Amino acid sequence: MPTRKTVETSYGAVDEKTLERMQNRFDTRRLLDAVDTIDLIRYRIDGLRQDLLDLHSMAADVINEEDGSSRVVREEPIWELAEMISSDVSDFTDRLEQVYQTAEEIEKLAPRDDWDEEEAEEEDATAEESDEDN
Repeated sequence: MPTRKTVETSYGAVDEKTLERMQNRFDTRRLLDAVDTIDLIRYRIDGLRQDLLDLHSMAADVINEEDGSSRVVREEPIWELAEMISSDVSDFTDRLEQVYQTAEEIEKLAPRDDWDEEEAEEEDATAEESDEDN
């Protein structure tokens, strides 16, 4: 069973072929974009928290028919606030998926001792197709 070669870097051993491929096509600025994404979410998260608390109060008043003593002052109707929250969460999910994909791609640098020839060929073919698409 053939094994993949590894290369020692200042940050540990990595798979040689994957490193080569990434050196040719991976833009490390994607990691800075991921930082920007986290900053954007972090900036908005407190507002989202308050929106959810307000939505809870509104829902408790409307759905549970509470007395409205803790009535929140919002300009938008309950459904519009829910829509805004849903939209924000959906946007966060999409952005976090991109962060995940970026990190996952770097995970592929992990050295692999258990490669068999078929897996190696499949990985190489997938990488070649990806390179052709770019």
